[in-house]
Amino acid sequence: MQRRTLLAAAGTGLAAALTGCIASAGDGTDGADDGNSTTESTPDPTPTPEPVEAVSVATGERLTTVVGNGPASDDGALKPHHVRLENPTDEPWTARIDVSRPLGSGHVETYELAHDATVNVSLRVPADYELTVTDIDSDAAATESVGPDSFDCNRSWTAFSPGDDGISVSGASTRMACGPNTVAADGAVTVALGDGSLPTEATKPHSVAVSNPTDAAETVEFAYETPAGAVAFGGAYRLEPGARVGASLTEVHKVTLRVARRSDSGDEVSEAVSVEKSQFDCNASSTTVSLTDDGGFESRTLSTLMFCGDIEANETNKSN
Repeated sequence: MQRRTLLAAAGTGLAAALTGCIASAGDGTDGADDGNSTTESTPDPTPTPEPVEAVSVATGERLTTVVGNGPASDDGALKPHHVRLENPTDEPWTARIDVSRPLGSGHVETYELAHDATVNVSLRVPADYELTVTDIDSDAAATESVGPDSFDCNRSWTAFSPGDDGISVSGASTRMACGPNTVAADGAVTVALGDGSLPTEATKPHSVAVSNPTDAAETVEFAYETPAGAVAFGGAYRLEPGARVGASLTEVHKVTLRVARRSDSGDEVSEAVSVEKSQFDCNASSTTVSLTDDGGFESRTLSTLMFCGDIEANETNKSN
């Protein structure tokens, strides 16, 4: 169970309270006050910072959280990328970490790390990530990016720690030679992309996959991209006969699947298919890009043909 602590936030740019006196001597021309007048100025009170709630990590403790549902795992051929908060200093360090990705929930939390404490965030889906760590006391921040090429058979990590001039960032990886990930014959790798925020209970996710129905193993490179060009899931996979790799889109979002393969002569052949927001309704639907025997691709979208009507109106009527 995580231990949470309320910490007093350190304010930035606090001004010292000064009390001054302004004296003016009367010139006798107005016949009002021929003495000295004194006006005291009262400074505005300094606002009290709101306390910060933080998860406490004790000395020597290692706290781990996971982002995504695979396919990378520490004991598998495809390793996750780890994001670490480390405190090698003798003083407690309070930092907020924000891990964001194009589709799906990331991780945002504030931690108070004692000496030699570690927080580890394990990224399980090869994708584009933005990592931002902020020092709560100084407001210093550091941002790093991680892409799908950071996920292979090697163990890799990006580490943040308190530094003399802000936040120190480092990273490392083992150096094994890695081949493409392999999906065994008739096997499947599927990840969920999205935060599950489908508009109604009747709205179904849309499945998008790359399939190899041929009799020979093939290596493909693919990327699920958002309209902004960010990769929500990508990599290189060797698909044995009958194997497939894909994603279930669990939020209404336009996604483009780009797939490439190389012919025996070394020429690259590619295919791109897009899933539009209008394809999310009460029907079970899927889009599949299949490899063909002639070195190309065949794309097909299937859907049940139920009449969905006005889903939002139906849900409103149910609630009433």
